[in-house]
Order: sequence, then structure tokens, then C-alpha cells
Amino acid sequence: MDALFDLAEFEREAVAATAWDGAPLTYTTSYYSPAELDAAFERYRAEFGHFGCVPRSHMWNRNEWNAGARVVTEDGHELHTFHADTSCRQTDHDHSAAPLPKGGGYLVICPGCAWHVITDTENAGIEAWHDHAMPGWRSLPVMPQLVSDRTDEKKARAAAAKWCAKNYPAEWQRPGSPVRTVRGPYGGRHVEARSPFGGYDLAADH
Repeated sequence: MDALFDLAEFEREAVAATAWDGAPLTYTTSYYSPAELDAAFERYRAEFGHFGCVPRSHMWNRNEWNAGARVVTEDGHELHTFHADTSCRQTDHDHSAAPLPKGGGYLVICPGCAWHVITDTENAGIEAWHDHAMPGWRSLPVMPQLVSDRTDEKKARAAAAKWCAKNYPAEWQRPGSPVRTVRGPYGGRHVEARSPFGGYDLAADH
């Protein structure tokens, strides 16, 4: 077992000895592409290990609950989401030189436009991207609760597609388009890939 730990430490030291000129290995507000942020996070883990890498590094990383989620529109907009732990409970380093924000733990990127937004909540970032890529979505009809019920996923998807075909303008029935739905009191998260068009199911405010 000790030999394995020694080997892992040797590998990390070898990585650290090579120069890194990618995205910062810490929290940043500057624009970097999703690929650059992924590469930087992998570099951090290769150099410092996987244990506690999210709270220790404060780096942007893919949200574990929607790491594979993407939205791609017909006109080339893409949605990529990241999260960072902007609190610090570590005792072996401080951030007096570059203080971490009290919020700002969510990042949404549209790489084709080199556009990004940092927000305090995931929903706010998702909405900002839709404002950027699909202006007008806030005026879409809200799907009634009866149609958007999720007790049977297959039937719910079929019902949603049928309702949207009747009620959504043709220009909003394209790949990547969202759908707005009424939710219960505890279902306010915008959910990726749950629109009949492969886009977001956006929780309505009412």
C-alpha cells in the first residue's frame, strides 16, 4: 500500500514539474472555453490529487447532477454549465490576495460566442443563457400542471409534445427550444433535456 502512495506522489511531482499555461488552477472570472476549464481541472487533480479537489481548488467544474447536459441550437449556440465552491474552510491557505466572492458559484458558457455569465444560482445562469441565445422565451405559453405531470415519464413526454405542437409558435418547435412548465412548491429547478425539443424545461414563476 505504501508503494502505491509513493507511486501516486511521484506521478504528481512529475506533473508539477511540467509547465502549465492553461486556465488558472483556481477560481477565475475571466472567460475560458469549456475545454480549457475541463483541462485545467484535470491538471489540478493530476498535480494535487482528487481528494477534496472541488472545495480546495475553488475551480470551475462540471456539475455532477448534469455533467453530460448540453444544449445546442440550430444557429450554433451551446450551453455548458459549471460550478465552483466559493467558500473556503481550508486552514493551510488563504485568499487575502484575491478574495473569493460570497456568491457567484455558477458559470454558464456559450463557446461559439465566447459569452459567459457568472451567477449566484444555477437557474439564473440558465435563464441568462436563454436571454442570450433565445430571446423571447419568457413570453412562451406556460404548460399547464396537468400536462406537465411527471408521474409517468413516457406519457408525460408524449403529452408535452402534443401540447407544444398545438400551443407553441412554429419557430419555437426547433431542436434545443425550451418549454415552460408549472411546478409544485419544491420543483423550481430548470431541468436540462426535458423539453420535447431537447432543450430545458424551465420552471415558470407562477
